[in-house]
Amino acid sequence: MTLTTYLKYKLKELLTNVELLGWSIGFIEFWVFMWIFVFTQVSMVDEWTKVFLQINTGLAYSFLGVLSMAAAGTGLTGSIYRSSVSTRYITKFSKLGPTLYLLEDFLASLVAILIYVLAIFVSVIGLSYARWGIIALPHSSVGIFAGLLIAAVTFYWLSYAFSLIIVVTKRTRALTIASYAPLILGFIAYSQLWIDFGSAVYFIPIVPLVGLLTYHGTGAYPPTGTYLGWLYSDKLYPTLNLRLAAASSITWIAILIMISLLLLRKSRGVSIEEIKL
Repeated sequence: MTLTTYLKYKLKELLTNVELLGWSIGFIEFWVFMWIFVFTQVSMVDEWTKVFLQINTGLAYSFLGVLSMAAAGTGLTGSIYRSSVSTRYITKFSKLGPTLYLLEDFLASLVAILIYVLAIFVSVIGLSYARWGIIALPHSSVGIFAGLLIAAVTFYWLSYAFSLIIVVTKRTRALTIASYAPLILGFIAYSQLWIDFGSAVYFIPIVPLVGLLTYHGTGAYPPTGTYLGWLYSDKLYPTLNLRLAAASSITWIAILIMISLLLLRKSRGVSIEEIKL
């Protein structure tokens, strides 16, 4: 099985789509600016402050990286739904079968999402240097990449599942609401800056991934929530179980893939005319 030109054109479409770029980069750049220039108030930079800023920037990698993917997922949901009509023709009248189409669509989306996040990371590094004169890199770049890869896979299948729900239920007017589901989930994860979900953190998709990213971004064992309190105070907070967090993240990917494949089978019974309505 060889990859076709669909992969190239799909990736080009994702990287030139104004809506996707606006959500995943433009929208998040605002939050990057707010994080560095508004939320983080540091008057002078000494040795202790540098340690604080390193941890603070590690949190930015984690939370803003996930939020960028969530925003990309919002655009992907609508994009996947709109391509569902043309997919019927492509897989029927070309060499691109359903399996290869799904593989190429997944790979193109995965690469695009990671490029979006890379742009946000560059912004965090550049603005941190402009504000404080330090270059704050993640504690473990490999760990951060692995965590972001898991997050990207999760958001892809989440978007795919929601787009197929619209196709199967024929609720086209609910497309806008369904498209916002990944972003809502992203902000639930983002709310951990102030909220501690306790043991529930292991049962919500994406949410435990923030802790894994924080661990690799800062080198410190993260709490189950209330990250700002953990950063600014000496109070002891419950520590996140990293193994449970990783197991939860992988389990959610498996669940979303199974749901998507079941919905994909059901969507084959929906006519093209019904999808267009």
